[in-house]
Amino acid sequence: MAHNVSRKVISALTAAVFITSSGPGFLFAMNDIDTTTAAPDPAVLLAKWEGPYGGVPPFDKVRVEDFKPAMDAAMAENLAEVDKIASNPESPTFENTIAAMERTGHALDRISTIYGIWGSNMSSPEYRKVESELDPKLAAFSDKITQNEALFKRIGTVYNSPDKAKLTSEQQRLTWRYYTNFVRAGAKLDAKSKARLSEINQQLAGLYTKFSQNLLADENEPFLELKTADDLAGLPQSLKDAAAEEAKERKI
Repeated sequence: MAHNVSRKVISALTAAVFITSSGPGFLFAMNDIDTTTAAPDPAVLLAKWEGPYGGVPPFDKVRVEDFKPAMDAAMAENLAEVDKIASNPESPTFENTIAAMERTGHALDRISTIYGIWGSNMSSPEYRKVESELDPKLAAFSDKITQNEALFKRIGTVYNSPDKAKLTSEQQRLTWRYYTNFVRAGAKLDAKSKARLSEINQQLAGLYTKFSQNLLADENEPFLELKTADDLAGLPQSLKDAAAEEAKERKI
């Protein structure tokens, strides 16, 4: 299920060698990101992955401007799937409630994977602007699911049913996880408390994103200057060339 969202890929890369402020090590900064400004097209991110291994992400086709409309569409689709489960007139069972929830949110799962890889590896000013807008929205989206009273009632019915003993140990564990995660996310709170919790979650999402972006900016600045051939010993030529280009840009 896709409501535990989270983040960010490599299509064109130029590497530079840095030491981060958090300790020894190398940070490879990737530039040359495609910043074309064609009209947003969420279809690429919404499409099912094709190719080997059950499908691979279309990293070569990803554009920053596509994340927002794709995320909006995927969240709307996921909420519609969840609402269908919550409004099911049949009595709650493991299959039509817990297992059904496991089958929701696949489009959002795919987009969130690329979104997370992109932010971790190819964060750019354009991406960070989108990230600052989307992360609080994703927190609000998650709360809409965990605060869905009809859905939580169905989950609770399956969790408290004597028929639960007939489920496999894996099914019982999954049922427990859904029920416990919803409770911990505030499903039992009153309406006023739920609204306040959602406000806090959105605020925290925005603050966490801002902190992460500040940390990235801080770690992108320190660098290690390699001056001699001995300093470069053992590094592949491609990395030496990339570091040399980065040094030119920094006028070192």
